[in-house]
Amino acid sequence: MSSKNQTIVVFKLLMVFILISLFLACNNKIMSYRGRWVEEADRLVLQDGGPHKGRWQTRDVVIEYQYIKDAKSMQISGVVKLADHLKTGFTTLEYLNINVISLDNGIVLDSKDIKTFGYRRYIDYLGKVTFETRMDLSEGAVAIAFSYSGKVIEGGGRGDWSFWKVPRLSAPKNK
Repeated sequence: MSSKNQTIVVFKLLMVFILISLFLACNNKIMSYRGRWVEEADRLVLQDGGPHKGRWQTRDVVIEYQYIKDAKSMQISGVVKLADHLKTGFTTLEYLNINVISLDNGIVLDSKDIKTFGYRRYIDYLGKVTFETRMDLSEGAVAIAFSYSGKVIEGGGRGDWSFWKVPRLSAPKNK
């Protein structure tokens, strides 16, 4: 086989590998949090009926939420607030993705993307950042948690900061 033919074969194999990788990365079922672990402090125990109100806070965000739960689903809404260190040090919210996660004894059963905010919006002009969704709860779900990922940038593209909170791969060894 000539070197030109070998180059073409290698190129085709590389393209197939890239396409398969992109497909797997974009497929939500492959990249799910299912089976991961959420720390007890981040779990919000579900109660039937409602509305039930609460507050979930990390270093980066505060989520004030309200939900109504029936046997198999939940209506949840809320307001998301960025922490001061993200608002004062940066000018633009590149993006903020919020997920709600259903749990059984800290183990992730399922997750749902509930809102994406930003897309290069000036932080000073964000206004009230709200979400509202209905989600089916997995069988055995006794609690929920939130996860998020986001990025803020400084004016003129001089710097950026990515922030996130996602479930751990597994419980710590001492748990």
